[in-house]
Amino acid sequence: MSKNTFDIIIIGGGLGGLTAGATLAKLGKKVLLLEQHYVVGGCATTFKRKDYVMEVGLHEMDGLFEKDLKLDIFKFLEVEKNVDLIQVPELYRMKSKNLDFVFPHGNDESIEALIEKFPSEEKGIRGFMALMDGVLEELPSFPTKKWKQNLKLPFMPLTHPNVVKASRKTVGEWLDYYFKDEDLKLLLQANLLYYHDDPYTMSMIYFSAAQSSYIQGGGHFIKGGSQKLSDYLASVIEQHNGQVQVGKKVNKIIIENGKAVGVEFTDKYNTSKTHTVFGSKIIANTAVPLVKKLLPEKEGKKLNHKIKNLKAACSLLSIYIGFKKEIKALGNKYYSTFITDDNVSSIKDVYSNNKGEWDKRNFVFVDYSQIDSQLAPEGKSFGAICSADYLTDWESLSPEEYTQKKEEVAEIFFNRLEEHFPGIKDEIEYYEVGTSKTIQRYTMNPEGTPYGFAQTAEQAGRNRTPLTSPIKNLHFAGAWTFPGGGFTGAIISGFLSAQEVNKKIKTTVSDYGILEDENVIELIKKECIADNTYEFTFTKPKGFEYQAGQYGILELINPKFNEVEIPHRALSFVSHPDEPYLRFALRLSDSSYKKSLMALDDGAKCKCYGPIGDFTQKKLSQQDKGIVFIVSGIGITPILPLIKEYQKKNQNTPITLLYSNKTLEASAYHDHFIDLESENFSYHTVLTATEKRIDKSYIKGKIENLEQHRFCIVGGRAFVVGMQKELQGLEIPSQDIIADDFG
Repeated sequence: MSKNTFDIIIIGGGLGGLTAGATLAKLGKKVLLLEQHYVVGGCATTFKRKDYVMEVGLHEMDGLFEKDLKLDIFKFLEVEKNVDLIQVPELYRMKSKNLDFVFPHGNDESIEALIEKFPSEEKGIRGFMALMDGVLEELPSFPTKKWKQNLKLPFMPLTHPNVVKASRKTVGEWLDYYFKDEDLKLLLQANLLYYHDDPYTMSMIYFSAAQSSYIQGGGHFIKGGSQKLSDYLASVIEQHNGQVQVGKKVNKIIIENGKAVGVEFTDKYNTSKTHTVFGSKIIANTAVPLVKKLLPEKEGKKLNHKIKNLKAACSLLSIYIGFKKEIKALGNKYYSTFITDDNVSSIKDVYSNNKGEWDKRNFVFVDYSQIDSQLAPEGKSFGAICSADYLTDWESLSPEEYTQKKEEVAEIFFNRLEEHFPGIKDEIEYYEVGTSKTIQRYTMNPEGTPYGFAQTAEQAGRNRTPLTSPIKNLHFAGAWTFPGGGFTGAIISGFLSAQEVNKKIKTTVSDYGILEDENVIELIKKECIADNTYEFTFTKPKGFEYQAGQYGILELINPKFNEVEIPHRALSFVSHPDEPYLRFALRLSDSSYKKSLMALDDGAKCKCYGPIGDFTQKKLSQQDKGIVFIVSGIGITPILPLIKEYQKKNQNTPITLLYSNKTLEASAYHDHFIDLESENFSYHTVLTATEKRIDKSYIKGKIENLEQHRFCIVGGRAFVVGMQKELQGLEIPSQDIIADDFG
């Protein structure tokens, strides 16, 4: 055996794969986990914008009490010793035209509150809550293998009566069976979107287990964001001699004699070199419909036969919002508020509402300022709006139409939010919109769903995709398999898959080495290039190729400072591709990332993933048209290599640079651009501390024959939007306006 042989290879680093990997590594197995994104976690991730750590997926995680199926998993992996879990104040608040109700945590407390509000429905309330609790209690002893389920089925009325009872009807049908009051029905499934989009197809088994766990154990948030949990699970793998490699895309599962024996993968961003690794078992923590594409034709057909009729779940629209103050200061007292549109008077309206117009779709607002979330600096806060979403809402749009529609949808929801929380719009400092298309881009999930196959009665429980595949040695973990989507479902699936795999590996590989991490770079030097602006020069990985104008992800290893932070940033390459090293530049601030970067000594190791982006000469150039770069501040970084690329190719393209800064001292690379001035390159500074900002009259005064140029805007969102309006005022065609908004 060689260093390319492992006990288990895990494809995908979502919570299912991470849990499986951490469990198996702790059990002494040699694990290699390959994740195509540059961070692990799938939807359990965070990203940084301005002062805010933006939580991608987690509103609250259920359970963490004696009946919780994942409690023992967390104890085994020592999660609670290493990850701070904060209980949120209540289950949720629901607001509709007829109701404003706060659903408390605790079985007795919730029953009491519901009966007080709906006294005529007491019998139904007690029966419905007892059914959900019964399902949760019975599930741990419910067999996970389908053949065992079939064998036990005749006896289930005695051993699993609530599970069997629940499986006979959907959530909507059970709500109709127990209750007459439509407001009560809407209230009890207000957070349905945590699992599915239609009460009349939603599995009562899955709903019962999750909802009862939320009610009895409470909802919890991971302090600092869900990335903390993902990173911790990855660290467990590495601490137990396993390996986690990100930015690695598996292109093929190797089959020999009908068995899965290994995988082929490439660097997602530099695909020229293929790597082959072998394992006794393969766990696919990726969308099951994508797994069939990794298999040879025969095995792919075998898997497709099992899943071809299964339907994917809905997706989610999320608007991530950084607020200038804590929203609780505006008078809000609740962590999550579910807003039900006035036109929704019955649970029969829920599904059509989820597919309806944006100004009517039900949504939830999560106010993370109600807890010590550590997602924003003191005095500020983070929040999120979330609604049902579908790829069909976006997939036919051009890039320009997609961007415009996201802005329009955000404005609709901000206006609706203002109706319920007066004054909140004025506190928005920054926002970003994530759609089903966004989820598909980062996770590769079909339909952009975070939930896998829909949790319908026909696709849940005993009908769920099993953890073992029809191909020997190939197993599954994650939302697309048993028991299903959500944080808890993915974690449980990973643990169960690990247990199954562990039983079948009798001996571990003996000659086990470490795969080289090709993304590691070393700091050569740092130097001041303008007021409060530094350039960082790093070694360049062997074979690393990129185009002028692209960017990379610079990740710090064990950063010195961590307050309200994540350890990586997207930074444009200042260096030209021909240079033997990588250069980045940034403006300093009080952010922990930048302070940690400045604290690095020469020789310090970091990681670089990329290249990423299409802001390249190919995108910018058009025959017989000049280029005008309109740039603000540190947005200058991709412009240096682009200008050098034009000069390298001896093009006669006329290039004009309009560079906006507060002062001359703050203008990075000012002397460099002065030296470059020539017949085909003109350079103009705009110093806003003493001069008028760039507007259409300034542009018109500097550029002759506007129609003979393309305009490339680089800067923060406000600058980009402002410049786009000025250019539109000059009647510049939209196809000749290119924007690179770095947030």
